[in-house]
Amino acid sequence: MSVLALAAALLAFVLLGLSTDMHHSRHLQGRPAPRRKRGMRGAAWSSLVAALLMSVAARGWVFGPILWFGLVMLSAGIVFLCLNFVPASGASPRPKTRPPVSHR
Repeated sequence: MSVLALAAALLAFVLLGLSTDMHHSRHLQGRPAPRRKRGMRGAAWSSLVAALLMSVAARGWVFGPILWFGLVMLSAGIVFLCLNFVPASGASPRPKTRPPVSHR
């Protein structure tokens, strides 16, 4: 159940990240329509609530919210790193060498 809660939290942050213009255009080519943004954000919030319910089902009301906070923080960190540091689809790779610099 904890693994499912982690998956739901990861899905929530992926949807929240991709609902922004910058990440959507970078990873999915094009800006999202306003209706699509609202749908993605609504699904993300629903996924976070589902993750909370799964965490409570796994650990009870005493430790479930603590597990949920930990999973939310872990998921936010993973998705942040992936959205910002994984190369965008269709992007040209950076050159591996720098041009020579002349020091006159």
